[in-house]
Amino acid sequence: MKKRIRKISEGQIKIVIVVFIVVIILALLLWGMVPGKIYDVSEILKKSSSFDGQELEVTGIVTEWTSTSRNFTLVDSINNNYAINVTHTSWYPEGFGVNETIVVSGIFLSNTTHIESKTIQIGCPSKY
Repeated sequence: MKKRIRKISEGQIKIVIVVFIVVIILALLLWGMVPGKIYDVSEILKKSSSFDGQELEVTGIVTEWTSTSRNFTLVDSINNNYAINVTHTSWYPEGFGVNETIVVSGIFLSNTTHIESKTIQIGCPSKY
């Protein structure tokens, strides 16, 4: 017996293409929602040159800040000998202040051990 070759209709091809495109779009959307790694201040400073110019999320404790300043220092939550200077030019979230544990998202500049912050989240990073 001969096997009969089945033809694929033009409509079936269109359905397959549409399904493929939808799957790709959904995958890209979900990929953008996956959170990145949140680093401790000490992790960044121990390998600062490898993080230079990268957008990072860094957790630590706020020190050296006043309500009129756009700059503050973020120290490591375990070893306060590690500290990064942060500039934040946007609004500060409610509850922001000295001794608060925060997560800063921004660009790290290794030559000045500085982060140009884009966003700040208050609280323990395990909540995010």
